[in-house]
Amino acid sequence: VIVTHRYPAPPWFACSFLSPVSFLLLWLLQCVVPNCQWQIRLYTITSLTYSEVIFHQHAVTTVRDVLMTLTDQAVDPNDNYQGFPYHMRIDLACKTQGLSMEAVRGAFFSGLKVIITVVYKGAVISTRQKTERLQISMTGAVILTDDECSSEICAIAWVTPLPIINGTVVYEAFVLDNGVGPQIAEKRFPLNVHGFMRVNEETQVLESSIGDKIKDFNPLLLMNSPSRPLWFTHDVSPVLILGGVTDLKVILISATEFDKISAIEVSIDSCWIGSLWCPQKAFSATIIDAISTQSVLFIRQNQLVYYFTGNFTLLPLTAKPSKLWTRGLVSLCVEKLVPVPYPSSGEENLFVFGTGAHKGVIFLGRVRDGEVEFTELCPATVTALGFIAGTCIVHWATYSKSDVVHLLVEAPEASGDFTLISYSFKAKSFRYVYDFPDFLPKDKNKGYVMLLGTEEYTTTPFRPKGLAYNPISQLLFVWGNGLFMSFDAGHTFLYIPAPKDISIKYFAQSFRGEFIFVTDSEEVWYSSEGSSLLQCLRPSKAWNVFLNLQKLKKDKNYADKEALVTIFFDNKQVLQELVYIQHPGTTGILLKRKFPLAEILAYLKFSDTPYERKSMTLPFSFFSFFCPFVKYWLMELPLPQTYSRIQHYDADHPEIVENTMFHRSVSLIAYQGLVYQLLWLHAGYNRPYGDPVHDPTWRWWKNKATYADYYFYVASNRHSSRGIFIEMHRNKKIYNLQPGGTLVDKIYMDKHTSYDFSIYLSISDSTETVERSLERSLDAVWLTTSISDADYVSVKLIRHELISRGVVYYEAKIQDRGHYGTQSLSGEDLKVISILLKVVNAETSCSQLTDEGLRIQGSHMLPVYVGCPPGKRLAFDITYTLKYTTDENKRHFDCIVPDPEMPCFYYEDIFHPFFLIQDLVSGESGPFLGAYTFKVIGGGPYSLANIRYFSGKEITIYNTDNSTKPSSRIWMVSDRLGKPKTTHRSHYNTYGILWICDTNSPCADILAVGVQAPDYYFVIEVSNRGVDDSTYCDYALKFVIHVHGLPLSPWRAFLYASVTFSVLWAILLFYIFF
Repeated sequence: VIVTHRYPAPPWFACSFLSPVSFLLLWLLQCVVPNCQWQIRLYTITSLTYSEVIFHQHAVTTVRDVLMTLTDQAVDPNDNYQGFPYHMRIDLACKTQGLSMEAVRGAFFSGLKVIITVVYKGAVISTRQKTERLQISMTGAVILTDDECSSEICAIAWVTPLPIINGTVVYEAFVLDNGVGPQIAEKRFPLNVHGFMRVNEETQVLESSIGDKIKDFNPLLLMNSPSRPLWFTHDVSPVLILGGVTDLKVILISATEFDKISAIEVSIDSCWIGSLWCPQKAFSATIIDAISTQSVLFIRQNQLVYYFTGNFTLLPLTAKPSKLWTRGLVSLCVEKLVPVPYPSSGEENLFVFGTGAHKGVIFLGRVRDGEVEFTELCPATVTALGFIAGTCIVHWATYSKSDVVHLLVEAPEASGDFTLISYSFKAKSFRYVYDFPDFLPKDKNKGYVMLLGTEEYTTTPFRPKGLAYNPISQLLFVWGNGLFMSFDAGHTFLYIPAPKDISIKYFAQSFRGEFIFVTDSEEVWYSSEGSSLLQCLRPSKAWNVFLNLQKLKKDKNYADKEALVTIFFDNKQVLQELVYIQHPGTTGILLKRKFPLAEILAYLKFSDTPYERKSMTLPFSFFSFFCPFVKYWLMELPLPQTYSRIQHYDADHPEIVENTMFHRSVSLIAYQGLVYQLLWLHAGYNRPYGDPVHDPTWRWWKNKATYADYYFYVASNRHSSRGIFIEMHRNKKIYNLQPGGTLVDKIYMDKHTSYDFSIYLSISDSTETVERSLERSLDAVWLTTSISDADYVSVKLIRHELISRGVVYYEAKIQDRGHYGTQSLSGEDLKVISILLKVVNAETSCSQLTDEGLRIQGSHMLPVYVGCPPGKRLAFDITYTLKYTTDENKRHFDCIVPDPEMPCFYYEDIFHPFFLIQDLVSGESGPFLGAYTFKVIGGGPYSLANIRYFSGKEITIYNTDNSTKPSSRIWMVSDRLGKPKTTHRSHYNTYGILWICDTNSPCADILAVGVQAPDYYFVIEVSNRGVDDSTYCDYALKFVIHVHGLPLSPWRAFLYASVTFSVLWAILLFYIFF
């Protein structure tokens, strides 16, 4: 989420510029103000012991026993009360333990409450039919800990369950407060499942399953070791690994994005010996390449590649967890591994490049449901391409979401000619894309250099090394000793000039418009998409100033002697770095720290800004303003959930009704059960029948709501069982989250929907003098936009000027054009488009001071997903269908044994089905008014156990008039007068369903059981696909209806009548004559 502020007008600290004095005060303020931060520790629910990782993934069933003892509470014994394996304990981390305890006590007694929001990241393949975005907020329960202290109440902490769900193993927790008491900045904690652990059968202690853990690994690291890239599948990899430890088969591993780091000596053989077909210059035990996916780890040592499948029971994996490392591509001489940092089509990918006798061979590795498969992409020689003379060398490959692979190819026989080639999996053919120039273009200080063939070139040969692709903005980068960028999949290129010679070693993207790269000389460079400015962050003058300020602050995370290990963007798109630092007289340590990107960019701009003395009477000089605006804020924002599609739940702990206000094990276990039941109802809210109340929690409390006042009366008199009180309405689903002055992180758009908001830019500040305000002009403030694919989405900006207030504001409207011609299931097959909103001349020049420090502002990168948004579904409106059918047929009917979950319909009555469009995110539920197709796809007599699904051919025969097998229809469409129609396409409130059960249909001639007429259960499929063009959603719905009173066939009815008549005559004759 792009954060500005939460107020309708910008606060005083939302200034977008830093004057010389305020800039220095900012740094000095950081040096003198003590800082406390939130921290989270995990404890198992069974033994209450500390745990470093999340490994156990099964529900705890003993929670139910505790909940069943709450006899005078709103607890239903039939509910699924279980628990999660872990608690989260939240407290404050200050400079010392004493200060931490004091800060926690002060926060608690001042009324501070802790709120923890757990966000679930989507899996590669969803376990449900429809994908979703989910988060839950929980209030911390206050407990007394066992920490030693001299006070009676001193060691206090907050505890909540750690809810884990099926289908995903990547979580993140955000800790914030209720705004009362001391103001502590919100903090994010990555909490991922560590599936590469196992329980030792003898000691029952957790240990690594991929090798031996090294307790003290810091001495193994070298200060002069080069940095290396961190490769993982973005947003879905729970565990990150990093190789490159010199001459050791050791990898660094973490399930918390390197907040906590372990070193593992992997259990692989190191007996590789070079050969004539696979030569090697020198043997090394170093793990060169390391890639982590959602469930599998890949490493390369020398010319060998290995992989290991983790133990993730929360994921629907078909592959069993590995016990040992598996060597892949045994007959291949491996040169390197190349990652694909994003999933595609329900699978993850990577490339394996061959060398030696296999030079030019490329294998595509596919990971699906934990199964690893390698497919050869290129033969040993790619001379078959036809447009390259002789043999060629493939340096890099990248994979796009359109199932196209781009290859960076060099033809040595053509004096180092580099070419971009694409391979299509659908066409199974190669295609020439682009031929790169032999030399780097000349920089004319005009920004980008477009390669049209008419530009001038330098004498520096261009030597590309790799490719990088952003599937959201659809930008393709080619990097080496220069940087090229393409907006159209490589057909045209722009050259991004660097201020000096560079040689890029690796490249990293945030996938939100920012990217960095590290050169061979360990320089760190930064830029953003849509900008032609490359800036060296380190080494730089700005970095030296920042480092000196950290020394004044005595920050132990910075030292004169330090080495970069890796740098990457985390799942929150924040730039992080892993560094090895060494203070004088100590051994080196490895740590993760946030890279001060905004601070470095601000000082780089500040140091380059000219200044002049405006008045001889003033003791300081005036600096020119390098940011075109002073304040920047958003207004008229819509409710975010409609567009972000995030389903949000609130959970609260039970209230303590005893004299003590602190929670004990009973209330904590009850809290586990409440959160588990809440998410269980969410997961089970996929019934085809629509509930009378559109809310997953309605079924939870509907039978207990009548006694709510009684439960409250018992609790208010402190007589509740076990000393706790469960307030049923505090555990609920939230549909009206407020925008809080921020844009959503993702926008989902159905057909012709729009997202409207306003952007305000002020050039004046109340603290400024008139002379300073006149230096800016409204004419210098302009907002621009760029779209990665304008065929599907349009952006409209309307400019307004409030001259008297010195404000420019833009009305922005992002709208779908209605050109995406695909109907899909909810959340599937979405078209991703990026929209960049940027203030002219604001890139790297404008920043905002927040609780977390400086933040770059002036631009927004918005991913827009066009298609059927997640969280929409079609439901059978059983309530209105029963009412309408009863009114139309002038009678009420139900089976002899009523089933409230599946009411009964009479065969002779016209069936009038009605459907609901339900939005699981916003809570809206309304009638479906479009056209749809109605088909019977299965059925069976007497009971649900006898249902049989029909084949495709049978479905066609039973639902249409078919000459190959006449008299086979199950139903027909009838108008309001009961006359049959031939179409199987229906519309809201227009036609009804007339059951006919022809002679050759499966529901014909069903024998009665006893004296009751036979029943039949029909499986119905309803879909609007291809008949309703008002939406991108394919509302496919399958449900079962119970029909009673099926008639006998004419022949069997005649037979029964004849037998009955004959028996009656026989009885009568017997009575007459005997």
